[in-house]
Order: sequence, then C-alpha cells, then structure tokens
Amino acid sequence: MKALVVAAGLLAGLSAPPAQAKHRVPKPAPAEGAKPKHPHGWPAPAAGPTMSGDPELIFTFDDGPNPQTTPAVLDALAKHHIHAVFFMVGEMAANKKAPDVIARILREGHIIANHTMTHKDLCRLKDEARANREIDDGKAAIETAAGFTTVWFRTPYGVRCERVESMLSERHLVHFHWDLDPQEWKHNNAQKAYDYVTKQLGKMTGRNVLLMHDVKKATVEALPEILDWLDAENARRKEAHKRRIRIIQSYELAEERLPEGELDWLGELVDPQALVGAIASVLP
Repeated sequence: MKALVVAAGLLAGLSAPPAQAKHRVPKPAPAEGAKPKHPHGWPAPAAGPTMSGDPELIFTFDDGPNPQTTPAVLDALAKHHIHAVFFMVGEMAANKKAPDVIARILREGHIIANHTMTHKDLCRLKDEARANREIDDGKAAIETAAGFTTVWFRTPYGVRCERVESMLSERHLVHFHWDLDPQEWKHNNAQKAYDYVTKQLGKMTGRNVLLMHDVKKATVEALPEILDWLDAENARRKEAHKRRIRIIQSYELAEERLPEGELDWLGELVDPQALVGAIASVLP
C-alpha cells in the first residue's frame, strides 16, 4: 500500500508529453461566441523524439470505455504484452457496466486519461462555462468510476484554440496529441485502418503516437491484425539486421516525465517489485 501511495503521489504530478503532433481537423466557421481555431496545429512529434534511435510507437485509444468493444481491444493488447493510454469520455465511464472494464484496464497496467465529459469541440462551444465543465466533469466521472486520479488529457478532435490553451493552463494540463490517425472512427473500415497503419509503421523513423478508438468495431477487427503484422515485421527486420519497431509502453512514457533521479529515489523507499506494480497499476 505504501508503494501505491508514494508512486501515485509522484506520478500524479506528471503532465502529458512535452510536444504534440499536428493533425488536420475540419474548419467550419466558428459558432457565435466560440473561439477561433489556432492557426497552427499541435507541434510534432506528439511524444517527443525517439529515445532509443529505433522507430518507436505508443498506442492510445479514445472515446471509451465500451463494455461491448473495449474488452476485445484489451485482449489483443494483452496477447502482445502492450500497455496503452485510454482517453476516456466521462459519460461512457458513467455507464453502470464501465467500472468493471476500467478496473481491468488498470489491473492490466494501462493508463487512463480524460477526454472530456461528452466529447464536444471545446473551441466551438458557445458557452465558455460549458467548455470548462466538459473538462472538469469528465475528470470527475472517470475518477469516480476508476477510483484513481487522472492527469493526462486529450481534446476531442484534437482542436486547438486560445480558449483550450487557457483552460489547460489553468489546470496545469498539456494536450496529448497524436501522429498517426487511421480515421477508423470515420470510415469504420477495418481493412482501411490496417492498410494505413501498416504503411505508416513500415516507413516511420522517429517516435509516433497512434490514435485508435476502442469503441469502434473496425478497431476491434484491425488491431489484432496490426499487432500480428508488427511481430512479423520485427522478425523480418531482425533477419535483415535493421532497427526494430520498438513499442513504448505507457508506463515507460510516464517514467520519462519524472525528474532525473526521482525514480531511483523512490526505489530506495519501497520494494522494487512493488514499485513496478505500483507504476503499472496506479498511473492515471
């Protein structure tokens, strides 16, 4: 228990990765009272440069949890020993069946994060107070269902505007963007998602954050095939003496955000095995 409390306290101070990726979003005219979009997207790469020199990949999933689809995503990740970040929508977390799914997500070492209460475009909402509630109510709903604090945040649609930047600054948050978006949320076609992701992974050289959606049937169908392709691709690269595609586990990304030496200091206070479990299960 001491390990959980100490690790949770340290890690609750983490912010999202220091840089964020650019992403194209629709540009309709702002609604009256809404804030205009930022002229530039979010900076790339979303989670900073590669730390190993290998092509690096971080898995993230949005819009859940969905008791009908999220377990299948978890099954695929568990089979390949991958830990991801799940950006949850508050109204989805409030579903009476969601706590069991969230408990499994945490138990299996993934990170949960806030994706607002009802997935509204925070730049286009006329009511600024409503925009603020989207962040705060989403956080509250997810934390109530999970029993853990969340510190990472992603805006719906990846929007950026002065309002969003101000709201995040007030809450000491940083938007956690992405680099690769197969848009399966839009076309709901598993083959298109697979083709896009494998093509991009085959040619990437730095660190990339992959965005997928655990509420979509296309994700459920495409993800196992993508992960099998990754294994086969890395086997081919090993034979050819080429750099492998390295999976950055979500807890490894969180560890990168800790001040230098702090993880060593924490390890002196608690049992190392308990520390590993604490980091994997307590991270928000």
